[in-house]
Amino acid sequence: MKRIISALMFVHRYLGVAFCLIFVIWFASGIVMIYKRLPEYSAEERLARLPPLNAAAVRFTPAEAMEAGNVGQPARRVVLTSLRSRPVYRFVVDGGAATVFADDGSYLEPVEPEAAVAIAVDAFPESRGTARHIGALEQSDQWTINNRFGVGGALHKVALGDPAGTEVYVAEASGDIVMKTDRSSRFWGYAGPVMHWFYFTPLRAERGPLWGNLVIYGSVVGCLLCVLGLVIGVYRFSAARRYKRGTSFTPYSGWMRWHHYAGLLFGVFTFTWVFSGLLTMTPWNLFAQGGPTAAQARAIRGDDVALDRFTSTPAEAIVEFQKQFQPKEIVLLQFMGTPFYAAYQGGDQSGRPHQDTARFSAGGGLSRVLVAADAAAPYVKDGFSRDELLAAARAAMSGMEPVEVAWLTDIDAYYYERSGGGARLPALRAKFDDEDETWLYLDARDGSLAQVEVRGSRAERWLYQGLHSLDVPWLYQTPWAWYSLMILLSLGGLALSLTSSVIAWKMLRAKASSVAEPVRLRRSA
Repeated sequence: MKRIISALMFVHRYLGVAFCLIFVIWFASGIVMIYKRLPEYSAEERLARLPPLNAAAVRFTPAEAMEAGNVGQPARRVVLTSLRSRPVYRFVVDGGAATVFADDGSYLEPVEPEAAVAIAVDAFPESRGTARHIGALEQSDQWTINNRFGVGGALHKVALGDPAGTEVYVAEASGDIVMKTDRSSRFWGYAGPVMHWFYFTPLRAERGPLWGNLVIYGSVVGCLLCVLGLVIGVYRFSAARRYKRGTSFTPYSGWMRWHHYAGLLFGVFTFTWVFSGLLTMTPWNLFAQGGPTAAQARAIRGDDVALDRFTSTPAEAIVEFQKQFQPKEIVLLQFMGTPFYAAYQGGDQSGRPHQDTARFSAGGGLSRVLVAADAAAPYVKDGFSRDELLAAARAAMSGMEPVEVAWLTDIDAYYYERSGGGARLPALRAKFDDEDETWLYLDARDGSLAQVEVRGSRAERWLYQGLHSLDVPWLYQTPWAWYSLMILLSLGGLALSLTSSVIAWKMLRAKASSVAEPVRLRRSA
């Protein structure tokens, strides 16, 4: 047994030397990520900065705009929004998107630098006179790694010239602001997510497969390191205090003593965090991913937007929306063949909790209000009934009957908003006895298939979200307890990693000295 433990200690020692600083980075950046994330131009802020739609200015219907703009393909998605205070249609088609002005039917040409500055000033009027064009990006920088340059063209980078150092990115093809950063968000973005995920542009953007393999197999080695440490730590621990004449639980002294105790206290949590972090990469397709799938979405929404079914005009819908609120953006959608105009209504964000706890609340993000688009007199659709949603659920599952149906007015263990906007309630949950044991969640407000869970994704929910973010029901209902426990365990993991770093430094320095000493003696001789 002693030989086995000695071999394990040898492997653990040198793996620790190689990975100790990586663990320090993981835990330190993880603490930052409890409070800070990557920079973003959120959907809520984007909506708030858009001007209200003017019904009188919308002179073209979507069908007329498609014809005027020579959009030759069926539209997968149609959005009515604004650009430079003018109404525009965004037509998403296979392979790209087209933008046509709704007031005169003209096609949007690529946005020039001067126009990009003007678009930024429209969204941020306080920057008038200080905004300037920095340059046009044709490939990713640190904050636009996931941007599709082949579809949206170059990104114009505009500095607003404000004290916060704000910079916005304007898409050349659409004129949309797709990203906003400032000095603070860039700093915390580097200190948190970039360091935590090793999300460096040359590695992530230019060598994606290499980045993925480094994270996956680095996490595997990290798990092995933790398991070896736990085995050695438990083996070397003595509850009877048999070390140092009955005064110590551990045979070690100095930094090794603290490393041993930190490992006993926080080693299990360190392992679960590294293991669950590995699962974020969905390695080797271990778990089937949830949906919705494209086929399930098409069964409810249709394949393309059937513009001929929209017999009432967007201008008429705007007037109807204005009876409740000022619409700023409208989406054309269908529910089981019936057309609707959907306008986004922003929730009150003033008291919104932090992202990691907001996801367990109801509402709080953007919601959609629907207006019937096939009626002689447009009217607001007051949500969908249980029977309507149940028919949609059957269609999404090719006519299969659910084995259990529930009307949710509160979150359950799987249905909660993971991005911080709050769960969309009420909702219908339908469980099916198919091969994947599929659960469908349909939003009663707009009829959308909000979430799909299968057997594999439910298992991953606990192994990843449960272990990595401590998403357990008794905990996420009480944010103060969640924050306290996350910080405590993260500090414990950081202490464990720091002690290993000090030990590794001392060991390397001693080995370097032992190598250098004979050389020094030979030279002196």
